[in-house]
Amino acid sequence: MHDTKPAKGFFVDEAAGRREVMLPELPADLAAFTVPKPVPAGEPDYFDFDRVPRDRKGRVKVTKVDLLARAQHEFLAPPSSLPVRDLIWILRTESVRRWSGMTSRFGDQAWDTAIELVRAGVGVVRCSVDGFDYQPASFRLTEAWAEIAEDHLAELTGQADPDEARAKLLARMRPVVELADEHDLLTAVAEGSPLRVPAGSRTNTTAWSVYDAAIRAACRWIPDEAMGVRHTAKALAGHAFEDSKDWTSERETAFANLVGTAFDLAVDDADVEILMRGQLQWTIGSVVADAMAVQPWVGLPSAGLRLAGSVDTSGVRGVLLVENKDTFQQVCLRPEIVDRWLCVWGRGYASRALVALLDKLAAFPLAAWCDLDADGIGIITNLSARLETPIHPIGMDVDHWMAGPYRKQTASQLARGRTLARRLAAEGPVSLRSLAEHIAVTGEGREQETLYEEVLPSLGERLRALEQTC
Repeated sequence: MHDTKPAKGFFVDEAAGRREVMLPELPADLAAFTVPKPVPAGEPDYFDFDRVPRDRKGRVKVTKVDLLARAQHEFLAPPSSLPVRDLIWILRTESVRRWSGMTSRFGDQAWDTAIELVRAGVGVVRCSVDGFDYQPASFRLTEAWAEIAEDHLAELTGQADPDEARAKLLARMRPVVELADEHDLLTAVAEGSPLRVPAGSRTNTTAWSVYDAAIRAACRWIPDEAMGVRHTAKALAGHAFEDSKDWTSERETAFANLVGTAFDLAVDDADVEILMRGQLQWTIGSVVADAMAVQPWVGLPSAGLRLAGSVDTSGVRGVLLVENKDTFQQVCLRPEIVDRWLCVWGRGYASRALVALLDKLAAFPLAAWCDLDADGIGIITNLSARLETPIHPIGMDVDHWMAGPYRKQTASQLARGRTLARRLAAEGPVSLRSLAEHIAVTGEGREQETLYEEVLPSLGERLRALEQTC
């Protein structure tokens, strides 16, 4: 039974999937975590549930740790005691700063400054460990702050005249009738006011640099889209942005909010890691993404952002993971599902970002609808083990698999399916072992897209029943 629900607001952070290490004299509001061992590029890690570094005897082997905050009280708010010039220097950290660089900048205050940045969720201090002795070795921005640093630097260093900046943006908006409401909001701002996002903007951001970028991009995208002209993400940025050709998570989300279209559908070659639809609001820096407001789903950008954000799950009754994008879209079109269940697409594999999100939602019933093949079972096996909670398969019955049609596969693909299925029949979730046993004989797999008529009409009812039993 799921007796508790996640709080209305919670944080997802970099501690997901790590093991805490006890170190002496560490401030009580900080914690030391193991540094995850890397997963070989391109290799599925269905059975690599444990990314904690270990020695040959399986014991946790700790030679380095990352110091992280145990909790954040205000997401993405830098320490108020840090001078602006020092914050600018910190935000210009492109990858990792050696500890000697921190001491050169802050002298005897390097440790205290770094710890305050860790408390605020801005940075991570990596320490070398020898027994119970630990020494700082380097400093880096958290992945969340590395992703949004550019926009915050623009806010801190921008010298634009407020009236001139507003006038330029108003001139761009004037010919675009779809932005008439935004034009009116900005026009109403009194002359001489500081650069602030007008209240009521559809961008749902509080940062002027993010608002400015979203408006400029929309002014180009809206008329071009009406004429059937498509842009890549980089090309649109090149036409619209004055300061950069890069999209950040905040800019992508604000733009999607403004045009009412998911970013990965609005432009080509967009890198969006997790798509979702349901009763969830996500605060990414200065922007609020609403998983019900943007059609047909909202995308959480993944360029360096490992799902660090503040989440409101007030209307969610359960979480449904869908393997394939076409099936995910079909599910998102059904209000009887998305009005109660958060539907998530994670690109068909259990990424770190997906695990971090689901870990925070594990108090809800978790269900998954995947392909009826060894890889589909492997996704559920991997997630169940990493989350240490059961995931209930939907539409993944032996009878459905036996009815076919099967996916066309080569001899080597079938052999791989048989091998993986044999392992899953012994080690996978009990609820899927019978299916794995059948697949282990032939290696055949059936795609979930062939099951729409059998599964979709009753999916809402099946999920409601799951709410009552979990």
